[in-house]
Amino acid sequence: MIAREVAIRLTVGEVMLRRPKTLDPAATVADLRRLFENDNVRTALLVDGATLVATVDQDDVPASAGTGEPALTFARYDAERVGPEVPVRDVVDLLERTRQGRLVVVAGDGTTLLGLLCLSGVDDAFCSGGE
Repeated sequence: MIAREVAIRLTVGEVMLRRPKTLDPAATVADLRRLFENDNVRTALLVDGATLVATVDQDDVPASAGTGEPALTFARYDAERVGPEVPVRDVVDLLERTRQGRLVVVAGDGTTLLGLLCLSGVDDAFCSGGE
């Protein structure tokens, strides 16, 4: 974990998770629920190869959803995105305003997934590579 006071001088690419957990766009609600069993995972990234298709926040899936329902039923296509070259100081407020404290990190094309910037909720730090 990197404390935000230190990270504020770094770029998004220097503090992001480089290998966030992802699911295929064909994933089901059962797949989402398995992913969300990990308390550190709050946002599912639905990815086709390296292309970000959509995101699903944990709160977007109602308890009444059937396990076989497609994850895309609850997908968001408007997730906040940021490039790796952006200074962390420029996105801290945006990160805190997002519903789950996560920002998708993408390449200049706006769709190639590079990582995930997230607040851990512990010690005012960013998520570490283990999350």
